[in-house]
Amino acid sequence: MRAVVIGGSLGGLTAALVLRDQGWEVTVLERSPNPLEGRGTGIVAHPSTVRYLVERAGRSIRDIGLPANRLQYLDKNGTIAHAQPCAYRFASYVELYRGLLDAFGTERYHLSKELAHLDNRGDVAKLSLTDGQTYVADLVVCADGIRSMGRRIMVPDVQHQYAGYIAWRGTVRIDQLSKSSASLLLNAYTYRILPQGHLLSFAIPGRGGAALLNWLWYQNIAPGPRLTDLLTDRNGARAELTVPPGSVQTRHVEALRAAADTQLPKPLAEVIQQTAEPFIQVIVDLEVPRMAFGRCCLTGDAAFALRPHVGVGTAKAADDAWQLGTALLGATAQHIPDRLKGWETQQLSVGRRAVNRARVAGRSLQDGTWRIGEQPPFGLLVPGDSVLPVAL
Repeated sequence: MRAVVIGGSLGGLTAALVLRDQGWEVTVLERSPNPLEGRGTGIVAHPSTVRYLVERAGRSIRDIGLPANRLQYLDKNGTIAHAQPCAYRFASYVELYRGLLDAFGTERYHLSKELAHLDNRGDVAKLSLTDGQTYVADLVVCADGIRSMGRRIMVPDVQHQYAGYIAWRGTVRIDQLSKSSASLLLNAYTYRILPQGHLLSFAIPGRGGAALLNWLWYQNIAPGPRLTDLLTDRNGARAELTVPPGSVQTRHVEALRAAADTQLPKPLAEVIQQTAEPFIQVIVDLEVPRMAFGRCCLTGDAAFALRPHVGVGTAKAADDAWQLGTALLGATAQHIPDRLKGWETQQLSVGRRAVNRARVAGRSLQDGTWRIGEQPPFGLLVPGDSVLPVAL
């Protein structure tokens, strides 16, 4: 049977690999003209996220990402207000993407392919692309992210909703930090809780084996002129969800660095000062009422976009893919719509619970009610299921 996966990021690649391993003829269509190596920064290495690499691509958990063996909270002076052992691993997007793409190969992975129209009313699904190319498939998996064209076609009324805050983000090489800051932050998952917002950091692999410190500073900004100005890039274009590295207006970067000096403990202020190109992510919620539509389905961020606080955006996409494979195991073409409906019932429940938990965590972290010493709310099905062995 034939499957077309719209979207070639982590969730789309996982779906393509799982289906291919079950004997499907799978084609992946990615709208970007280039491999996705520049996307994202740090990712919580949830068991679902790394499952394909570990179970079928010969990777070891200890070779994926970097461990954090300590959860710590810093006070305003940069001393440790609370610390305890933890067992998380943090990967880079590039590391996971390259591993999955290497496993799938590039022969049936096509760039610059954007969905324009989808006819899902017959015994097969028919796709038309913006370049005029057409495909016919027994199954279409729309794993095309928060800007999903598949979602716009199938549930056009669903829109993402601004959560009321943004995240400044960035990475800096550990060896660019002072020895004292590097020692404090390298092997830890670090929180700094502020009266209105919070900052966190953790280490991820960088190019050439160098460790990077990945950081996010969540700041409350109400809708209005200030937000519009912040999201207007150096060329005068208004960003919707991300102002990428190198595009944030210089005066906003300067204001960020000035705020870091006055509002953050010195080790974290140093991290921001040493980051060459901070960028901005708009924090939003998105959830759909349906995920299955005949022979088509929505997975990952195309269906549920979670606030980052529970650390399972990529895990949710991977779990959608694995559960889809289970639902379709042994199915014939005529049974695909019924199998998708059963899959939908389960995955809607998972998505709704995760998005609600992310909202609750976000409100607490941003309004000053988060308590020093609380565990990170990482987890797909329940808090804590993101734990991975640190020393295997």
